[in-house]
Amino acid sequence: MSTSSRTHPTVARIAALAPLFALHAACTSASPVEPGAGGAGGSGNGIVLPDPGVYDCTAAGPPDRVTPIDPSCATDRTCPDKLVSGHRGAGGQLGVLAPEDTLASVRAAIAIGLDFVETDPRPTADGVLVNLHDTTVDRTTDGTGAAADLTLAELQALHIDAGAFPGDYACERIPTLADVLATARGKVHVLVDANKTDRVDLLVAAIQATDTLDWAIFDTSSTAKIEEALVLEPALHTMVRVGTSAELAAALALFAAHPPVIVELSDVPSPQALTDEVHAAGHRALIDVFAFDLLAKFSNDPSDYAPVFADGIDIAQTDRPELVLHYLGR
Repeated sequence: MSTSSRTHPTVARIAALAPLFALHAACTSASPVEPGAGGAGGSGNGIVLPDPGVYDCTAAGPPDRVTPIDPSCATDRTCPDKLVSGHRGAGGQLGVLAPEDTLASVRAAIAIGLDFVETDPRPTADGVLVNLHDTTVDRTTDGTGAAADLTLAELQALHIDAGAFPGDYACERIPTLADVLATARGKVHVLVDANKTDRVDLLVAAIQATDTLDWAIFDTSSTAKIEEALVLEPALHTMVRVGTSAELAAALALFAAHPPVIVELSDVPSPQALTDEVHAAGHRALIDVFAFDLLAKFSNDPSDYAPVFADGIDIAQTDRPELVLHYLGR
């Protein structure tokens, strides 16, 4: 049976675990790993993670880049290496390393050797782009209210909810996009998600102001936003999102003069066939692997991610990047 089948055994296992996950989520914190499990900062299964002091508030600065992958691979659509993107930094709601969408999560991503971090820029009431996934601050901070109704100063007066993670995050605040880009520069590439704002001008300006054209990738499901961004900065790296063969053909034709460096497969239940088409067109495929992250919440088993790469995927975007890296031998 093809690994891309809708009845893939791993998918069936995930479905079977769904009721258990709902009960577990209602009774526990977001992190499935106790501090120190599997070694200092470990996640079990023989994986030992960096000490949180390398990337939390006690860290002197961003750690050194440790990945063996050449930085140019991130923006080279012909690079054959399998790569890993950390969702919301070093992991979102299923992550075990650091609070999502913080500078600590970017530093953690660098420390474990990630290739990309995904961001969630959205505007404040006074027109500054901050890195925050939700429309409100309620889930991730000690505050309440919509980010769009709060100024940067009001947002940064809030404290990040980091109780589920080992380490010191007392200094962490909601960062600006510029803060994220500056922290990542020269260390890890940034997927700048443009879906949460129409201020394409501010997104491009942040990349230009932080001198991160070589380290940022403009990422959105809107081809109109990509067109607008390329007018403002013709040298911008881009990523398109497609869900069908027709969408893939249309996007690649539209940007034939400036090809995207990554093609994301969006809401594709059986990715292998579309991945083959992406490869045939000379591109690389990225996919979110959150269903496998859910399974890994209970197993902490890197081999759970084998079907992702069996489908030919080139870049996995994940809440559990430490497990995916381990599976890839990194």
